[in-house]
Amino acid sequence: GINAEYGRRCCQSVVSSQPLRSLSRSLSSSFGLLVDIDGVLIRGARTIPGTVEAFRRLSDGRGNLKHPVVFLTNGSYRSEQAKAEELSDKLKVNIRGDQIVLVNTPLRTFTDWHDRNVFFAGQGSSLCSTAQDLGFKRPVVLSDVMRDIPMFNVISHRNRLALKSGVLPDKLPDYLPIHGIVIANTPVDWDAHVQFLLDLLLTRGELRASNKEAQLPLIACNPDLVWASEYHLPRLACGAFVHMLAALYEEMSGRKLEVTWCGKPTEVTYTYALKMLHDQAAALGQQVDEVYGIGDNVDVDVMGANNHHLNSVLVCSGLYKNEKIDLTRNVTVRSKRASVTEPITADYTASTIGRFIDHILE
Repeated sequence: GINAEYGRRCCQSVVSSQPLRSLSRSLSSSFGLLVDIDGVLIRGARTIPGTVEAFRRLSDGRGNLKHPVVFLTNGSYRSEQAKAEELSDKLKVNIRGDQIVLVNTPLRTFTDWHDRNVFFAGQGSSLCSTAQDLGFKRPVVLSDVMRDIPMFNVISHRNRLALKSGVLPDKLPDYLPIHGIVIANTPVDWDAHVQFLLDLLLTRGELRASNKEAQLPLIACNPDLVWASEYHLPRLACGAFVHMLAALYEEMSGRKLEVTWCGKPTEVTYTYALKMLHDQAAALGQQVDEVYGIGDNVDVDVMGANNHHLNSVLVCSGLYKNEKIDLTRNVTVRSKRASVTEPITADYTASTIGRFIDHILE
């Protein structure tokens, strides 16, 4: 079923911490970084102060990074290369597409899905082409369904009155039945997406009579419940959409929604990112002794690093805010979510990524 571990809010209550004395002597000089983006490097359109200067220190005189770095985000984008170009401009260093892991990047490894009819839920005019770039040969998106089966969407009174017929046609589109679902990012039209996803789940992708057999396979990208924008309060993310869908599916079917998660803190995402990091190290002629996973979300970034035996680094520039624990070790905090009962410990804490990188390089 849907795992509560993958949709929590950030923790704010500090249980315990230790002052960080001589941080640089406790860190490895042969290191690699897994770096979150939103709330760590940028917040909205703004680059977080000190970040550009810190990455300049990580690079040579030509703007090339001297240490292996993978930018690991639960956000989606047009492509890894497009995100790399955006970050290169913001950070003033050279970043390549093979240093970016978007929330959907590991879908490239789901090769047994690539030849199937797969419904991609999400937003953006490039959603279908993004799916194809990831290797999916027959992606279907909501605009296809709205064009071919408009009678499914009658939540809107205007849509209902405009329909010539509310009956499902005898001949259905060639992309049916649907064999699997990918929730690629946070949808915009939640009503239409939820309605069609429930139709698929309850009929096992055929849109005819209800089907009580095993659930249609579903992959969801980005378990984050919230994220940090320039707005002063957390904003809903893809995990919130999936939690809503799961509650409705359970109420209507009597079964828990089974979800394969992709994105932090899942194993598939960290395995993919760590391979990229070690490939970079090999190209630089280096061997990584320590990996530091840096992020602003305790339940995603810190938990993900801890679960994969990395050094977790919590920065206080995004979702998590606490000015009293800058440059601190072993910070243990409690989540505000009722489903999270155990405290979570970050190995290191800093006010910003710039502060942490400065201490690594001292």
